[in-house]
Amino acid sequence: MIRVRSVIISPWTWAIALIAVSVMCGIRLQDESPEVFLGAAPLVGRNPTDGWDWRFGWGLVGAGVIALGVITATATGWWWRISTRVLVAVASISAAAFAVLLALTDGTDGLLHGATDRTEYLANLAVAPPTGEFVRGFVGDIDSYSVHVRGHPPGFVVLLQSLDSVGLGGAWPTVAISILATMLLPAAVLVTVWRVAGVEWVRRCAPLLIVAPYALWMTTSADAFYTAVGACGVATCAFGLHSTRWRSACWGATSGLLLGSLLFLTYGGTMFLLVPLVPAILAASRSRPGALPTIVAAVLGAAAVTAAFAVAGFWWFEGATETRRQYWAGTAQFRPFAYFAIANLSATLIAIGPSSFGGLVRIVRQRRNPPPIAALVVGGALALLASHLSQYSRAEVERIWLLFFPWLAIAGGTLMARTERRRATAAVSVQAIGALVLQAALVSKW
Repeated sequence: MIRVRSVIISPWTWAIALIAVSVMCGIRLQDESPEVFLGAAPLVGRNPTDGWDWRFGWGLVGAGVIALGVITATATGWWWRISTRVLVAVASISAAAFAVLLALTDGTDGLLHGATDRTEYLANLAVAPPTGEFVRGFVGDIDSYSVHVRGHPPGFVVLLQSLDSVGLGGAWPTVAISILATMLLPAAVLVTVWRVAGVEWVRRCAPLLIVAPYALWMTTSADAFYTAVGACGVATCAFGLHSTRWRSACWGATSGLLLGSLLFLTYGGTMFLLVPLVPAILAASRSRPGALPTIVAAVLGAAAVTAAFAVAGFWWFEGATETRRQYWAGTAQFRPFAYFAIANLSATLIAIGPSSFGGLVRIVRQRRNPPPIAALVVGGALALLASHLSQYSRAEVERIWLLFFPWLAIAGGTLMARTERRRATAAVSVQAIGALVLQAALVSKW
């Protein structure tokens, strides 16, 4: 009786049930209302009615080789024997290679589709006016642009226009932005972990950031760039909090400029601010000398970016209001929150993988004596929940919430103690296998 009761109340039981319910109800919803455009409930497939298509590609083999290398390195304890800087570099390069090879399962189209599709940003360069006029008239002309541009601030199109003006226009430079961002992301997250929790936790978290299932959506969408910008903002904030005097102010100002820029790349940037806010509040409560200078400088830096866009003619709140109106007039009206309240969380569980979920459970159970990375994980979880409750995203969160996933993925570090290699190896293996199987089965929209 006790064993049955423990199974029923187990977080794993609830997680599996959540995913199962979202799949079954999603299939029914797709059949009854094709306008929801799921195809792979609770995920989004390129085919809006059936996004599942088991297939083989040599890219999948390459990704498997990298995954095997990461698993072997974990099993042999290699991560604990190399210098921290080398570890961060290896993790960054490996994460980008793993994500690129996953995408190449479908050939070069796997990389290019997310850039060249008519709903994406690049298609708008042909109709967008020069940068100054584009920013100034963005809200009034928003109906002239594709769905992705209507759903975001004008920042990324401005970046693409800048690249185009120096001869770097087209699909491959756009893809290169996502690939470079995919490489930069683990470095930014691990540097943050280094400053907040110490070197031991860098070694624990690094393998999990390479083979996380959300790698499927990293090199194939502009959201990878947003995720890297946000992570760099958190990293510089962490440096400021753990520095003193003028150094804290410099790091804080840099953080504010990055996080302020994030606000003009994605409206989800507002919720993302909770990620650095949690460790900042903790640092202030512990009277760290770098806390106040970092926070003040960060606020001023973000305000400077906001002011610059306002002078250029784009007011953030006006853009957010118009985007919300556009969203509710479009696909969102066919997507009931009663379903997506469950489906969004299910998609998150799939994207972060079982080991990350296991780490989250462990952190909750250790809440009276939390591990050093708990502040970052809690910030990521709160940001994701805030985004969820805002109802700005019904479906497509496997891409939209990339911002938050790395900060949940590091929770798996609680399973990665160097003295327990079998468990650590199992944790990495489950993540890698999940990513490979998902790529082999799902033809994603991005």
